[in-house]
Amino acid sequence: MNLHENAINQILNKKIYDAIVSVKNLAKEASISVNNDGIIMAEETYKLMLKYSVQGMNDPNRESILCQLQISLLMMADSYKNKYFKNNTSSLFFAGNHCQPIDLPNNNNLNDWFNFIVSNENSSEDLINLLESLIENKKCSWYCKSLIVSALTISLLLYFDIKKVKLLYSFYKNNQEQVWQRALVGLFIIYYIYNNRITLYKEALEILENLKTDSKFTERYETIILQFIRSIDTDKITKKINEEILPEVSKIAPGIKEKMKSDSLNNDDKGIEEKNPDWSNYLSDSPGLIDKLSEISKLQLEGGDVFLNSFAMLKSFPFFNTLSNWFIPFYHQNKDIANLSVNGGDKFQISKFASGLERAPFICNSDKYSFCLSLSSMPPDQINTMGKYFFAEVDEMNEISYEEILLRKPEFSYKAVTQYIQDIYRFFKLNSAGKDLPDIFEKEFYPAGTLMFDSAFTNVDEMRKVGEFFFTNEHYQQAFGIFKKISEENPNFEIFQKIGYSAQKFNDIELALKYYLNAQFFDDSQLWNLKKIGWCYRKLKNPAKALEYYKKAETLDTENLSIATAIGRCQLELENYEEALKYYFKVEYLDSKNSKVWRPISWCCYVLGKYSQAEKYVNKLISANPEAEDYVLAGNIFRIQNKMTDAIDFYIKAFSFSDFNITKLEDSLNTDYKSENVENITQENNLILDYIKYQLNN
Repeated sequence: MNLHENAINQILNKKIYDAIVSVKNLAKEASISVNNDGIIMAEETYKLMLKYSVQGMNDPNRESILCQLQISLLMMADSYKNKYFKNNTSSLFFAGNHCQPIDLPNNNNLNDWFNFIVSNENSSEDLINLLESLIENKKCSWYCKSLIVSALTISLLLYFDIKKVKLLYSFYKNNQEQVWQRALVGLFIIYYIYNNRITLYKEALEILENLKTDSKFTERYETIILQFIRSIDTDKITKKINEEILPEVSKIAPGIKEKMKSDSLNNDDKGIEEKNPDWSNYLSDSPGLIDKLSEISKLQLEGGDVFLNSFAMLKSFPFFNTLSNWFIPFYHQNKDIANLSVNGGDKFQISKFASGLERAPFICNSDKYSFCLSLSSMPPDQINTMGKYFFAEVDEMNEISYEEILLRKPEFSYKAVTQYIQDIYRFFKLNSAGKDLPDIFEKEFYPAGTLMFDSAFTNVDEMRKVGEFFFTNEHYQQAFGIFKKISEENPNFEIFQKIGYSAQKFNDIELALKYYLNAQFFDDSQLWNLKKIGWCYRKLKNPAKALEYYKKAETLDTENLSIATAIGRCQLELENYEEALKYYFKVEYLDSKNSKVWRPISWCCYVLGKYSQAEKYVNKLISANPEAEDYVLAGNIFRIQNKMTDAIDFYIKAFSFSDFNITKLEDSLNTDYKSENVENITQENNLILDYIKYQLNN
């Protein structure tokens, strides 16, 4: 809603008069009187402040009053926006009036508690105290607390309430497994979305100060930030699976199927535990498949979301019509699972299956529910076969002692973070209600610009690990921000280079050049950096400056063909055709198969009047891999030698390329043809163009 966004920006930028006007307009849109107590009090307070300021009165409380005024206006803006949506949309978040449940959160009323907390805008002290009392209440299960934490997070995305932020922090501080992970993810989201608001609330800043003293916070925050960027990469992973993995699998599937048929004729159980020695032969028919599967496995181990595509189709069960079920942790006592009717008979125990699935580390909670619910439509034979192998895995998992789990606690804890973020991602991407909230998985995810990032990474080495992750995974905007912060504290050659390269990758060449030049102060004789500076200057249409750096690079590697080609290009752009030709001939001599230099060699020879050489190289180009402009160049070369018939033939051949037209030919002739008789060139070009038009029409 643009009106709400404008109001928030005006409030945060202290444009209070404009902000009050916008808040009034929001009230009108929500069918609320603009003469309500909140707006009247805010406006009177601001008028009084203006009066004192104009009269030159010194008010030591002015900043504090202004801050409270901003907070009041922000609360009204959020409330009026929600009221507007409640009146004008069918969003599930604004549907119905939800009362506080009578009983404490339990297995039977969790959804009611979720809806009540989400819809509750400005929580009463009684409600906050009640929820706070549940944090250490052992009768309140971990999954009840987890869903309360999710409800608080979603509620805060709809309406900022500092009391709920403090409550999230209390859940995190209690450090209960499966709960603190969700609470910290919630804090991460809220502090990211409301980064510009946080400074208005001293309680929010106090939480950041407390987190700084938490010895585990940096590592935990790092885990969350990396998992968020992996989630942003989910579309990339899904595309790879759909376009690269599945087509390869489908190619080899018929061969495997035929082999399985022939194997089934032999009923000998000997060697039943051995792997089929022929399997590798099937995979060898698809040489890249093993590497791609290994890559997907590695992504999965690191927290990559490889199952979204597989489970997206399984979100149509009625179970997912309930908003809270997108966030509920998977626990085998859940009544929707415990009461599930499965066709496997006595051989398949749903409770044992769900209990084992609860501990599975690589499937998020939402997908675990999808998996269980899909069992109801599976035929008995398929269920029993799957159960046979799955229960063997369950027994193996159950052999892991509690002591071993404690030893591996960070690993298990961070799996919960991964699963929860994947649950949230599914809600935002697969449920239409997710569109009613700020999209926390936008590509413009820049953690380095947030207060929580600064609180988490007071150490440059820790910060750099995150920056390197973004850089390695080609998230250059994010890497740029982090490396830039590092450079302010610890400037060095490599960091400046990586900042420059990041800027280059998001196509800000001037910015890239700035940082490559900064790196130059640390080492002015590094080949890679010199080439990058030359490349930037050439892209910025400054071939003279580019040539200066390429020449320096040449002294370090005299036989480097890419440098020689770049120098040739700069000389050509500077119209030093003889010098350009020397370098292009050098490249051809050292790499006779390099057809890319034939084009500039032909052009330089043409401009210098070396027509026989120009003709030789343009013919080589045309016999290899020609482009439309190569035919035009050939036409120009033959035309200047008065071989007009051949020239016309070449001009016409350029039209065999679908993207070439008469306008492009006209531009090329007027720009590129080097005639000695300048006065008549336009007239001659027009005659040639008209002749070609007739030929093309015929």
